Amino acid sequence: MGEDDRADPRTVTTDKKITAAALALLREGGPHRVSIEAVSAVSGVAKTSIYRRYANSLEMLEGVLEDAVSTYSPQRPTAPASWDEGLAEALDFLLRDMGIGVAVSLLSDPDSETSRILRAHLVRPRVARLKELFAAETAAGRLSPDLDVDVLLDFVLGSAYSHVARYGSLEDDWPRRVHRTLTGVLEAHRP
Repeated sequence: MGEDDRADPRTVTTDKKITAAALALLREGGPHRVSIEAVSAVSGVAKTSIYRRYANSLEMLEGVLEDAVSTYSPQRPTAPASWDEGLAEALDFLLRDMGIGVAVSLLSDPDSETSRILRAHLVRPRVARLKELFAAETAAGRLSPDLDVDVLLDFVLGSAYSHVARYGSLEDDWPRRVHRTLTGVLEAHRP
């Protein structure tokens, strides 16, 4: 799509409809639900208009995610937010905004092209945000500098998905409870 196409308000509106429909389908049912036919049905945009923009469903998913990440992602402050706010932001995105269907897809078919796209555009940017939070906690002396951050991330994200599986959602105080538990456990085992 050329820059001239983007200047046309009809094109911008069509792109927004495609993005909104694809993201809604992604949240509701995971990436396997994001097809050109489904996006056309939900958005009201003709399949031919979608095919003018994207060769296939995977290309559309990647394009929509690139656009959504650059357009809808909150701007990061120069310093990490508080633990509770940053963890809540990352978990809201990973669990609520993306939807459980995305997590199931990533776990059930981790080597697929769809999973690669999801990791690149959705998961890795939020994981980077969590790593910033852990670095801030380490700099403040609340976490050990010897901590394996990747394993800690697995514990935090795994426990979030487990909690959702058991109870259906995360309570608003869940990030604070995780923080208190992690710092308490790690503090207790400090040499």
